[in-house]
Order: sequence, then C-alpha cells, then structure tokens
Amino acid sequence: MKVPDEVAPAVVITAEHDPLRDEGDAYAARLAAADVRVGHRCEADMVHGFLTLDTLSPAAAAAGERAFAEVADLFGQMN
Repeated sequence: MKVPDEVAPAVVITAEHDPLRDEGDAYAARLAAADVRVGHRCEADMVHGFLTLDTLSPAAAAAGERAFAEVADLFGQMN
C-alpha cells in the first residue's frame, strides 16, 4: 500500500488483546517507512474499544489519558 504524499503526523495506539492489533502495527510501520511522523504504542492488557471502557476500568482510563496526552503533544509539536 502506497502512502499518499503529505500525510499528517499520526498517533497509532493498539491494544494487546485486539484482533486488529496486527493491522494497526502494520499501518504504523508503513507510515514510519514513508517518513511520516508517527507515535506508536501497544497498550498492554487492553482490548478493542478500551477507550470506551474508562468508567469501568481504571487501567483503561489511564491508557486513555496516555493516548490523549500523546495526541495533545503531537498537536503541540505542530505549532
């Protein structure tokens, strides 16, 4: 898959127990190979959709805070 020119920087966060994790990892690798600024992390012990579980799981809430902080940091670097 070719990465289009001038792709915006990205944050790709996958979950350890997500059936789509491999696809997210591959997407982040393709972006990095195309010299796109990308932050990539796999959240240990998380499942698909963990960002919606913040009120049920303190671990999911903490993972969400890390994700939001990384996105905010990326936006801060773009200024």
